[in-house]
Amino acid sequence: MRARLRRAENLLAAAEGAALTALLGVMVTLAFAQVVLRHFGVGLLWGETLLKQSVMWTGFLGAALAAHSEKHFAWEAAHLGAPQAWKAPLRLIASLAGAAACALLLQAAWSYAAAAKVSGETLMSVGPVAVPEWVAAAGIPGGFALVGLHMLFKAADAALEAAQ
Repeated sequence: MRARLRRAENLLAAAEGAALTALLGVMVTLAFAQVVLRHFGVGLLWGETLLKQSVMWTGFLGAALAAHSEKHFAWEAAHLGAPQAWKAPLRLIASLAGAAACALLLQAAWSYAAAAKVSGETLMSVGPVAVPEWVAAAGIPGGFALVGLHMLFKAADAALEAAQ
């Protein structure tokens, strides 16, 4: 069972890594294009807005990958100096606490994204296409959902380890 859980989480992390790589590639290309275009006195009006929103999305993808790799503060407390018999229960507690925090933040982020959708405000325009503000706001609950999902994977893994 643990192997299947880990395989599923690894697939999710691989997709997140691919999305992060693609997003970083777009960001670097767009930033470089902005610099070159400004040299000629022009630029993309929507470029700065897209870059700012992309930073938020890359942050959430990075946080999700950190949760997958157990490279954040909650894991440090569970691993340092604890007797081997306590490590799995401490991982379980840390993972459940992290998942609970993500659930609360997800609820608030969902309300924010819903309010952005109701407002109908435009974030930016790319030619004739108007991009609504809620499209960017949707990344916030999405990010908390990804981090929370990794926390739940880790909690399940720790529970199965503790049961052995």
